[in-house]
Amino acid sequence: MFVVIAVLVLTGALPGLRTNEGRGAKLIMWGFDDPGAVSPLISKFTGARTDFEVKYFKKDIGVFESDLLNVIASGSADIPDVIVFPSGYLKKHKDKLASAPPILITEREIRQDYVEAASAFLGSKNEVFGIPFYADVLALYSNGDLFTKNFITLPPKTWDEFLVYTQKFTQKDSAGKILISGAAMGRGGNIKNAPLILTTLFLQSGESIVKEDGEVSLGSSVNVGNTTLRPAESSLRFITDFANPQKTLQSWSSALPEDEEMFIGGKLAMYLGLISDYNEIKSKNPHLSFAASLIPQLKDAQRPIAGGELFALAVPKASQKQAQAWEFIKFLTDAENSAAYADTAMNVSLRRDTLPNYQKESVRSVFAQSVLALKLWPNPDPLRSGQIFRDLIEDAVLGRATLREALEKARARLDELK
Repeated sequence: MFVVIAVLVLTGALPGLRTNEGRGAKLIMWGFDDPGAVSPLISKFTGARTDFEVKYFKKDIGVFESDLLNVIASGSADIPDVIVFPSGYLKKHKDKLASAPPILITEREIRQDYVEAASAFLGSKNEVFGIPFYADVLALYSNGDLFTKNFITLPPKTWDEFLVYTQKFTQKDSAGKILISGAAMGRGGNIKNAPLILTTLFLQSGESIVKEDGEVSLGSSVNVGNTTLRPAESSLRFITDFANPQKTLQSWSSALPEDEEMFIGGKLAMYLGLISDYNEIKSKNPHLSFAASLIPQLKDAQRPIAGGELFALAVPKASQKQAQAWEFIKFLTDAENSAAYADTAMNVSLRRDTLPNYQKESVRSVFAQSVLALKLWPNPDPLRSGQIFRDLIEDAVLGRATLREALEKARARLDELK
């Protein structure tokens, strides 16, 4: 009898008898936010679980990949136990992530409880490689003063409306210099989110870019009834027309400042920016009157599509404290704590049961709608593909190649990243 009781106590099967001694850990967490955004939740967790210690390190997403690979290769004690992992790196590095214990979270829960894009963190055998934490998605920011001045009361819902609005807003001097821009589109250099804007148009038009099996499909034709379409070609033509001086539509040029700076300065009517850009805009110009709306869609689209990145909490296989790391992740991603993080970061929770809570907020209701519309694609290398898309835009707008030739060149470069 004594042996049976001892086993039950050690396994925690008898309520009230379980001890936490030896179960805690000193965890290392990597993320992209300032420490202040996550420190309240860390303090809440370690306050309740005094046998845990969590050290948080802010990383630069530009060197995140190299830092992770180097620390894993070194085998040092600095290997992170919890990572805020960007979905864009899944194709390259999903094999370096540990799967969550099924008793903690299942594939069914990911699909039912989180936004649709969260399924990117599922494995081929329904393993869960990350629990969604937040997303950074494209939205449309509109200058309220310029909209009022031009008697426009609502943001554009479709790209057709966006095009018409752009022409109304854009002002030039007698020499053709752009003084007020309706929209920043069509150049690869001075548009902050140029690659994401282009790939979002691709996805909206039915262009897959890269298939799930890794085959690069950029520029492929699609048969619709008796018609053969090239959605990537149409999207590229649309976007570059905004920067073509031969077009009456022209609203942008390489001589202008970066688009976010132009918007903050009140000289850009519509800015295609990320959720994370909101706080930066507010801090740099508190007096700017601007609103957020869902990124424009194709007319008669069956469902809204927005481009962006999903960030999930994941555990490297190299971590020696995987059980404790997943315990901490489960705490961070429950309904109350994920909402608390979102409040601090001016973002939204990715939990379906929490998203309706934002409906009464003018800005975060848009963010909630945007994360529901988020669509991801299997990016072979985020940094290098981003440059490929910037070059693709430049090749097209400067006439260095025909649209089809520019797409074929970009396709070949993407294929080299596999």
